[in-house]
Amino acid sequence: MKRNSRSALWLIVLGLIPGLSHAEPWDSKFYNPKPANDDVILPMPCEGSLVMKKVFTPTRKPLDDVKIVLGSNNKELGFAEYATPNYISGSFSDAGKERYYLIGKYEITLLQYQAVMNDKCPTAKANLAFPITDISWFDAVAFTDKYNQWLLKQAKVKPNDLPKGYVRLPNNNEWEYAARGGSKVTESEFRELRFPMKNNLENYAWFSGAKSANGKLQLIGRLEANPLDIYDILGNASEMMFDSFRMNKLDRYHGQQGGIIVRGGSYLTPESSMTTAFRTEKPYYDGQSVYKSKDVGFRLVYTSEVIRSNDLVKQLDKEWQELGNEAGVSKNDNVVSELEKITQQVDDEKTKKELNQLNALLRSANQARDEQRDRSIQSALQLGAFLCANVSDLNGKFEYNNNLYQTMSEEICDPNETDSLDDENMCSKAKLTNLKNVLDESKSARDFILKYYSDTIVNTATNYEKETINQQSKPTLFILENSGKANMSDYLKLYFKHINQYIESGKIERNLWLETCNEIKGRK
Repeated sequence: MKRNSRSALWLIVLGLIPGLSHAEPWDSKFYNPKPANDDVILPMPCEGSLVMKKVFTPTRKPLDDVKIVLGSNNKELGFAEYATPNYISGSFSDAGKERYYLIGKYEITLLQYQAVMNDKCPTAKANLAFPITDISWFDAVAFTDKYNQWLLKQAKVKPNDLPKGYVRLPNNNEWEYAARGGSKVTESEFRELRFPMKNNLENYAWFSGAKSANGKLQLIGRLEANPLDIYDILGNASEMMFDSFRMNKLDRYHGQQGGIIVRGGSYLTPESSMTTAFRTEKPYYDGQSVYKSKDVGFRLVYTSEVIRSNDLVKQLDKEWQELGNEAGVSKNDNVVSELEKITQQVDDEKTKKELNQLNALLRSANQARDEQRDRSIQSALQLGAFLCANVSDLNGKFEYNNNLYQTMSEEICDPNETDSLDDENMCSKAKLTNLKNVLDESKSARDFILKYYSDTIVNTATNYEKETINQQSKPTLFILENSGKANMSDYLKLYFKHINQYIESGKIERNLWLETCNEIKGRK
């Protein structure tokens, strides 16, 4: 028997063995119609794939998290959507860089759902590239369980570049942080009703009406993505969350846990409701059966448990002990340490308990103060970078006006004739006076911003310790680079340099600071 005949026979035999049916690898158009270089690809059964995107957060240590405000400022249905403080972090970190979690680039499709849940592999085709809908929350969780078990078995066969973790439904915070654009947008853009859009909403989301979905579910990835390169996060199929619905109580979520959180809106949602704050509650059970809907599906996140090893436990414990402990404060001024010493010397258990409670409250207040201080420093640093760029722009305008005035008054125009010329003549006294006024105004504008820039250096250096300022260098650089302001990075680094020079010398060196800001502009 020829070799190719034996191979064909072997494939036939494999096909007769349950669980070993042969499947062709999927064409990317069925699971990733808009491929990108930073896509993270997870394998799936039946030679399939799932595409995810990293959602970075401005955090580095395991106990780091960042404050975010979710919801909207619209008081209508405020108990469901009103702006509420929350916190976000990530499960993973690449070589000590910013922490991240992963979220599905697209909603889970019929093809992907069947590949995991069916006994027989589906054939990849266009009509299976729609989001899976009309399933229950329990079906979605069962999908994640079965898929995770398959991934665990795959990890034993072939190594995976991904850190150890698992897939699940996203929680409310993870979904909205990603939907708004995460660290890829500025703070003001993050608080808008929708992520930044270069075109109209119908270019980004499928909603109800003739100009959009027209009452029909659509194939994945046919419109434009949000700033994190995530598709259909608004519209098409609404998406179920992992955590239960909770009402809003102004500064926090209410204590009662409710039904299923459904987010993002669908092809049946009106355009006016298509916002990143929009969320509804659905029951787990609808009458005598589980809740399902023809316009509700889901996407996945890839995360990990918090306590993954004994080494991490030690690291977490060390970080926790440092929280609110007034690090950097001298022993004589460290109230937390002194209170702990007093507590250790007390024998009365009731008094000791009260002192421990007081210590915990003090540490909590210190931690809140430190987080607020860090955010203030980051804002000051961003302002300094912008002022450095701004003053170099204004200096460019001043130099242009100065060169123009000098050329006109000293080289082109005759000073003896300016008084006798008509006002419309470029060398008339009126025209030269106007040029001089423009020159003076541009110099005043530059000098004002230079003074403002110098003031921020002095204020930042005076209000915060050098070490505390420098600790915010990487987080601030991350914020600028990821929110579309990478051109500010060099100005930020220079601002740090100027602050440290001032701390060391105590000298106000406006001309030097202006010169070095100009040098960056000259390199760009």
